[in-house]
Amino acid sequence: MSINSPFFYNQKLPQRGIVPTTSSDERTWLVSLNEAKEHLRIGHNDDDSYITRLTHAAQIVCEHLTGANFTPQSYAYFCDNWEQTKQVPEVSIVETIDSITYKDTSGTQTVWNTINYYLAQGSQRSRIELVDGKSYPDLYDGIQNITITFSTFPVWGKTTNLNEVAKQAVLITISDMYENRQSVIVGRIASSIPRTAQFLLDTLKIQTL
Repeated sequence: MSINSPFFYNQKLPQRGIVPTTSSDERTWLVSLNEAKEHLRIGHNDDDSYITRLTHAAQIVCEHLTGANFTPQSYAYFCDNWEQTKQVPEVSIVETIDSITYKDTSGTQTVWNTINYYLAQGSQRSRIELVDGKSYPDLYDGIQNITITFSTFPVWGKTTNLNEVAKQAVLITISDMYENRQSVIVGRIASSIPRTAQFLLDTLKIQTL
């Protein structure tokens, strides 16, 4: 069934979702294996695979706690209607909109030409805006009609001192994970993340006004 309004969602509760599309192998990680081993004061190679996994896990945990990426990442953003596309979710700074595809009134997946829109960049609230004189295409009567792929870089920019703060927090978290491989250690107060790392991460959290 076709519809006329670009923002129509057939009286359904509008839904949207975002998923990372950069794989672990493709992604750039903040802390290298050698940096992690130097921090842990490890000179052998026996635990290299395990420590590499920890560098990834520690960064993901720290990113989750701050609500921001520490290294470039790509995403797919799924929307039901055009209204939902106006503001890109706060997942670091959007560098580029790589593509926008939508289901036309016949249900055919169609690429929306870049001559119709542009990225209005903000420090944390990037928006996708129509070019003057352009209009939104009509959509199919359904959900997840629109897919936006975009690339991001850290909220604090590509080269600032905050990058070192993030790296130190990840290193401390790696050390804690390496030294305490069980979820509960007898005689130790359980905590989700070392306090020093938490203090560092607090300076990196995205704040929305």
